[in-house]
Amino acid sequence: MISVYRDAARSSGYAPIQGYPELREMLSVKLRDENGIDSDPDRIAVTNGATEAIAFSIMSLVGGGDEVVLFEPNYPIVAPMVRYCGGRPVVIPLREENNFQIDTEELKNSISERTKLVVINSPHNPTGTVFDKNRLKAVSEIFKGSIITDEVYERIIYGEKHESIASFAENPERIITINSFSKTYCMCGFRVGYLHAQKELIRHILKLKLYVTNCCPAPSQKAAMAALQDREFPGSIRKEFEERRNALLSGFRKIGIPCVEPKGAFYAFPNISAFGNDEEVHGRLKEAGVLTMPGSIFSSSHSKHVRFSYVCEKDRIEEGIRRMERLFGQ
Repeated sequence: MISVYRDAARSSGYAPIQGYPELREMLSVKLRDENGIDSDPDRIAVTNGATEAIAFSIMSLVGGGDEVVLFEPNYPIVAPMVRYCGGRPVVIPLREENNFQIDTEELKNSISERTKLVVINSPHNPTGTVFDKNRLKAVSEIFKGSIITDEVYERIIYGEKHESIASFAENPERIITINSFSKTYCMCGFRVGYLHAQKELIRHILKLKLYVTNCCPAPSQKAAMAALQDREFPGSIRKEFEERRNALLSGFRKIGIPCVEPKGAFYAFPNISAFGNDEEVHGRLKEAGVLTMPGSIFSSSHSKHVRFSYVCEKDRIEEGIRRMERLFGQ
């Protein structure tokens, strides 16, 4: 793979705005075969990471007075982008006592005539929850409009099955499926994301892309094509993440920190309220050399939690646990 990436770096010209046709064809096959989505290369745009795909989708759909339903905690770019476009975020909390799953009754009560968009993320950042098929199907039945589904952690999943809502939704043409090479292939610095949506939305997004970023870098797209041909890497890295997750959860249990078991991604979102609020615990952990993120960064109503990431090696996780034991141990 390294030699392929080196070859990709020789591609120094501009790439097509929508993405190389060969890459979009490969992604279309991937979406059909792996995700069960009735895909078409013309309905795919290659973006500078999933972040650009999310931002351009919101900018293309949301205007003044529109409401966008979000589930919190969540990755903290969605609500600010909605506000930037003149929209209003309508927040539904994901509750610890419900294993951070979607409450469909709360969703029903949050939909109004102003609702323009619903945004979901599964596997979920920061909780590691994987939304089950029945709840996802219910989302598509409750709301018939546009739904953004951020699926960047789809291959990093433990004992569950990832479900793409576009494969069974009531209105699959209204589903905007967003993905990335950053997590599955550990290519975050390459900045390659993509989205699959109806052609009209793709046209709007390409207008934005033309004037903002022009294209996803050519070397990165060539590297992405090489990555898609590597059938072994995603499974091997998933196995490593599972071992790291298990080590972290074992440490939590030993110290007495309750945590909903993450079923996907590479995050854990434990309840640390026995030791203080999120900012206090984050600060104490940082002083001890353990890096976390306060839960309130992802949601003001989740100050009882901090987010741990287990992307680092297992021995560093075990060292972090030892430091936590010294800090919190009885």
